Amino acid sequence: MLYIYVIIAFAAGIFELFTGTFYLAAVALAALFTAITGLVLPGAVLHWVFLGFCLVLLPAGMWLRHRLAGKSQGLTDFDLGQGVDVIRGPDQNEHYTVRYRGSEWMAVVDDGPAPCAGDRAVIVGKTDNLLHLGVLPRQPSDKESLCPPSSSS
Repeated sequence: MLYIYVIIAFAAGIFELFTGTFYLAAVALAALFTAITGLVLPGAVLHWVFLGFCLVLLPAGMWLRHRLAGKSQGLTDFDLGQGVDVIRGPDQNEHYTVRYRGSEWMAVVDDGPAPCAGDRAVIVGKTDNLLHLGVLPRQPSDKESLCPPSSSS
């Protein structure tokens, strides 16, 4: 009878590695504790012991998972405030292509003037894979601007 609970503990532990939930970990712990308890108690009561451990450990696992999820929501996004280089844009959806962390990202401008290729901007927010930018003011330089001339008269 003990081997059944050891097999349940092992199988639930392996499946837990693939799912990433605390529920199968609770079942694995309940089966392991039942197998250990089976060294002392007769086999006829082990099913009830397993049920008791499940009834205690599953709600405890749920509580722990929600508590850890609540703490992780307070983490700050380390991308906010980082600088990006505008590569091209805007396209028909007013999206720009920027270079950040060695790859190209789609971005929209939330704050500041419309950037040109070569301008710098700062990440002020993120929505999935879309960066929200705040454009830095252009610095006067001797270089010719890559922006097309404005049509203001």
